[in-house]
Amino acid sequence: MDQYVVQESSPPNAPSAFGQLPSVGIPLPHDHVACKASAAIYTLVALVTGCTCIYSRFYRSRMGKQYMLSGDPCADCLVHFCCENCALCQEYRELKNRGFDMSLGILPDMQILVILRAGCITCWCPCITFGQIAEIVDKGSTSCGVGGVLYTLIALTGCACLYSCFYRSKMRRQHMLPETPCADCCVHFCCECCALCQEHRELKNRGFDMSIGWQGNVERQNPRITTAPNIHGGMSR
Repeated sequence: MDQYVVQESSPPNAPSAFGQLPSVGIPLPHDHVACKASAAIYTLVALVTGCTCIYSRFYRSRMGKQYMLSGDPCADCLVHFCCENCALCQEYRELKNRGFDMSLGILPDMQILVILRAGCITCWCPCITFGQIAEIVDKGSTSCGVGGVLYTLIALTGCACLYSCFYRSKMRRQHMLPETPCADCCVHFCCECCALCQEHRELKNRGFDMSIGWQGNVERQNPRITTAPNIHGGMSR
């Protein structure tokens, strides 16, 4: 990002500034990422891992590709690592200079609550989220309950990420998704909860209702056609 016009307005703080980047200037497939939801994820990553620069760097690189700005992934990573706040202000100003109103592009509050609810469930009880994912990916051959129990038992050994990354790879093959930003096993090893939330949201954006399981989704997409029973006439002379 070579040239920037300095403006008086600047983002109030890192989480709120970062939240506005995906929701306004960098739309993702199937749906937009809500400003509040992105800010919440950014804050959660900051509290749990302290590595927000890795998460935000992904959007800097994506914005660079979208607007054909100079730079490379390595340089982007260094910018965010050396001064996260400066990098966010730079990206915020770049989008504003391109005519975006950074206060717009926010999802309705109800959708934000749904995203945050799924994130909280995954953080506190990841076996539920994994069970729902496994049932959809296995097309009903593995129930949510069975998947959740197996995940919990394997989690006792500390290797739940090895089991869950298998379903991430399987889901990618089903929907022809690229293996980004890194290998499936690395994503699950570095942040299991984030990976499960990402897969849960991907399936939801593809039209699946994660709360009703595979069979419920099949019945919803292919409702049974019911016909009225044949009524036989009464006795005639």
